[in-house]
Amino acid sequence: MRLTKQKAIEIARTVEDGECFFNNDGKIFCSLRDLAREIMTMPQPVFNHHCNSKKCDFSSWIADILRDEKLAKDVTAARGIRAKIEDLIMKRVEQLEKYF
Repeated sequence: MRLTKQKAIEIARTVEDGECFFNNDGKIFCSLRDLAREIMTMPQPVFNHHCNSKKCDFSSWIADILRDEKLAKDVTAARGIRAKIEDLIMKRVEQLEKYF
């Protein structure tokens, strides 16, 4: 599916408090940009709590709340490999920013 400006705006939006991602270290992410910024300095145990070879809470939030099925699928396919997940999220943010 081709990314349209409307879809980019939907994915890149800041969500309401009830839809934000609540990290187990107390940090809250309300947009993909927030997640991209914070994932780079997130302590490894916190990352592992949310994303590992068996599950990835980030991909669930990206799919269910941000409605970015492509990124969610790619993050899931990374199977908990942090560097790959960080790269996928950063590249998607850069791609979305071209629409603004």
